[in-house]
Amino acid sequence: MIFIRHVLIVFCTMVLLSTLPAQGTQHDVVYLNNGTFLRGTISELIPGKSLKMYFMGHDTLEIQMSDVKKISKENIPERAGDESGVKSRGFTNITEFVVGLGYSEGLGRNQASVQKQFSMMATTMNGFTISPYIQLGIGTGLELWKTRGFIPVYLDLRANILKYMSSPFFYVNVGYAPGWVKGETGMGLGGAMAGIGAGAKFKTSKVVLVLAVGYRFQQTRVWEVVNLVRSKGTLDANFFVIRAGVFF
Repeated sequence: MIFIRHVLIVFCTMVLLSTLPAQGTQHDVVYLNNGTFLRGTISELIPGKSLKMYFMGHDTLEIQMSDVKKISKENIPERAGDESGVKSRGFTNITEFVVGLGYSEGLGRNQASVQKQFSMMATTMNGFTISPYIQLGIGTGLELWKTRGFIPVYLDLRANILKYMSSPFFYVNVGYAPGWVKGETGMGLGGAMAGIGAGAKFKTSKVVLVLAVGYRFQQTRVWEVVNLVRSKGTLDANFFVIRAGVFF
C-alpha cells in the first residue's frame, strides 16, 4: 500500500505541473473592414490615424485606422495556424499512468524459475511535435514492482497515422532504468528498458486523452552469493502494458 500511495502522489504531481497555465498566451487581434483579421503585437497606436503591428518572423506592418473595424486582445489558439486542430509543431508533454502484467525470469546460478510480476509506473515525457505526424521527447518517471523500484529515463518516439489531433498512433521507447531492491538480501541494480505499442488519442473540449497497449522489457541485475563466491545474475521481465494519460 505504501508503494501504491507513492505512485499516486508522483503521478498527480506530474499532471498538475503539466497543466500549469503558460505565460504570455494573448495576442492583439485587429479585425479589418474587409472581413479579415490580423494577429500579432501592436507596437504603436495613433488614435484616429494608424497603428503598427509586429508579426513573429515578419516586419512591422502599418495599418490605417480607417481600415480597422475592431481591436481586441485574445488568447492564442491552442493549435494556431492549423484549421484541422493538429498541433503541427512546438513543445509537447505526455503524462501517463502505466500498468504492466507479466513475468520475470532469472538467469543467475540460483534463479531458474519464472515468476509472475506486476508493475505500476507513473511517467511524463517532455519533447517536441516535429510535424503533425511525429512527437519526439525524453521521458522519466517512477516504476514499482513488489520488491523492486526503478527510475526510467528513456527516448520516446510517437508516430500518428492521421493528420488530426484525434488519431491512432504507434510508439517506441528505449532507455535505461536505475533500480533498487527492497526487502531482499543483496544489492539489485537496474538495466536496459524498451517498449513498443499502439494506441489512440482522443480530443475532448479541454484535454487530449491518450490510451495505448503494448509490450515492455525491463532488465535488472542482482548480486548472488554461491559457496561464498559473489557473482552477478540478471532478472529480465516482460510485460503486457496498458497506458492511460493526457497529451499537452
